[in-house]
Amino acid sequence: MDFTVFAEEHKDEIIRRTQELVGIPSVEGKPRDGMPMGEDVARALDYVLDACRELGFRTKNLDGYVGYAEYGSGEEMVGILCHLDVVPAGEGWTKPPFGGVIEGDNLYGRGTTDNKGPAISAMYALKAVQEAKIPLRRRVRLIFGTNEESGWRGIKYYCRHEEMPTMAFVPDAQYPVINVEKGIAQLRLICEDDGVKLVAGNPARLGVLELQGGHRANMIPGICTCRLKGETKVLEQVAKLAQALDADPYPRVQVSVEEGIITVTVTGLAGHGSRPESGVNAIAHMVQVLHKIMEAGFEVDSDAVAQLVKFLAAHVDLENNGESLGIDFHDSVSGELTLSIGVLRYEDGQAYVDFDIRYPVTKELAEIVEPVKEAAKQYGIRVEIGHTNRSLHVPEDSFLVQQLLSVYEKHTGHKAKPLSMGGGTYARALDNAVAFGSVMPEEERNIHREDEFTTITDLVRNTAIFADAIALLAAK
Repeated sequence: MDFTVFAEEHKDEIIRRTQELVGIPSVEGKPRDGMPMGEDVARALDYVLDACRELGFRTKNLDGYVGYAEYGSGEEMVGILCHLDVVPAGEGWTKPPFGGVIEGDNLYGRGTTDNKGPAISAMYALKAVQEAKIPLRRRVRLIFGTNEESGWRGIKYYCRHEEMPTMAFVPDAQYPVINVEKGIAQLRLICEDDGVKLVAGNPARLGVLELQGGHRANMIPGICTCRLKGETKVLEQVAKLAQALDADPYPRVQVSVEEGIITVTVTGLAGHGSRPESGVNAIAHMVQVLHKIMEAGFEVDSDAVAQLVKFLAAHVDLENNGESLGIDFHDSVSGELTLSIGVLRYEDGQAYVDFDIRYPVTKELAEIVEPVKEAAKQYGIRVEIGHTNRSLHVPEDSFLVQQLLSVYEKHTGHKAKPLSMGGGTYARALDNAVAFGSVMPEEERNIHREDEFTTITDLVRNTAIFADAIALLAAK
C-alpha cells in the first residue's frame, strides 16, 4: 500500500485532530484524584485514547500516568512513544499558543511539533497499517506519556507496570535517526540570605524587590526581570549602566525609573535548553547587568542575590559548555557538554538558578555534579540534583537503526547516517529505542519558544513515514 495516498486522503482528519489536541493546554498542573499530572494533561490523555478507540485500537489508561493503544498480535512488540504534555507557552507569541491557527502550510500552537502533531501522525500511521491488512508478527503499541517535559514520572510508571517493547522509536526529535543522546542533569543552585541586611542609609544601597526569569530548566529563558529600590540619583546611574548592555537584536535591555524603583527587563531569544547556542539567554545577560552594577560600587541588600550573581559571573557568564566550571567535556560519540540556565528566582530570602546540563555518553553523573558543587560552596551556594536521565547509545548497525534509515532514504532519496543530540527523548527509558523524526534536518519549528509550529506537510509526510516504519519493523 502507498501510505502517502492514505495520509493525503485523511489529511483533513489529521489536521482537525491535531488542532483539537493542541487546544488542550496540557502543562503539568496540580494533581487530582486519577489525574496525577493535573486536569488538562488528563484531558489530553483521554482525548487521544478516545480517538484511538474510534480508530479501532485496544486502549488502556494506566491510572492517569500514561496510556497506550495497541493493534495486532504476537509475543514481541514494536513501541512508538509520544508525549502529550507541553512546556508553558511563555512570552512573545503572535498567534494564540493553544489556538491551532493555520496560516498557509503552517499550523501554530504549543505542542504542534513537541509532541502532539507527531502523536496524531503516529495514530493515523497505525490506522494505515491496519487498513492495509498487512500481516504482523509483532504487536504495535502507541504509548502516550504525560510529563516528559517535567520529570518523566509517567513513562517510569509505565516501565514499572507494563510490558516493555522489543524495539521502539520516538518521533520527538529529527530525522534521519538519533541513536545517541547525551546524559541529562538538571541542578538547582540555592543561596540563602544570612539574615543581616546591609546598613540602611548607605546611598549606594539597592533593595531587591523582584528577580525572576524563565519557566523550566529545559527552556532557554526569553525574558528576565529585576526591580530594585533606592535613591533617585542612584537609580539614574544604575539605569545608565544597565542600558549600556542593550544590543540589537539581542539582548534587549529596557529600563524604567519611577517613584524610587528601577525596573530592568532583559529580553533574549527563547529555545530548547538542549541547544543553548540556538537562543539568547535572558538570565545570563541579566546576570551581566547585575554584576556590572555591583562592580560599579552599588550594593544589593540581599547577600543571597549578591553571592549567586558573583558565582554565575565567574563560573558561567555567557558560556554554553561549562568551561569555567571545569566540566567542558566532549567525546567523539556524542560531542560537547552543554549548559543552559533555565530559571532564576529570588523569593523569601532565597535566590536560586536551575541548570540544564547535557553531558557526553562517556561521562558519569558524578563527574558533572561534583565540580559544580566544589565551585558553588565557595560562595555559600548548595547544589540540589533534580531531574536526571541516563545517556543513550544504540549501535548504528542494529536492525532497528538500519530499518529506520532505509525508511528515511525511501521518502527523501538521501542516504544518511544516524546522529547524536543533546535533547532527551523517551528512547532512553527503554533498552532498544531511538528517536526517529519528526522534523527534517536543518528545519526549525520553534520548539520551546514562541510561535511553535508544525506544517501540514509534516503531518501528512510523517504519517506515511511512520506507517512504513511500522510495516518494516512489525510485519511478517
